[in-house]
Amino acid sequence: MTQGGQTWSEAVAATVRAELARRKMRAGSLAAVLGLGRTATYDRVNGTVPFDTRELLLVASHLGVSVEELVRAADSRRD
Repeated sequence: MTQGGQTWSEAVAATVRAELARRKMRAGSLAAVLGLGRTATYDRVNGTVPFDTRELLLVASHLGVSVEELVRAADSRRD
């Protein structure tokens, strides 16, 4: 389901990209954290493949934010 032109996966991915940029981190830095290859990581960061719950926990920890903060920010992108 879309709202505000973005799917939930796209909104979460956009939030992750924004947090990475804010911290001057590269998306590739998530590959080792997630235990995924580069392509699989970029598929998630680009919103092509949704992050699962475990991955969101790992991403949030890597970024130094809570999952709740990521979810709230993604929700605000969809309003």
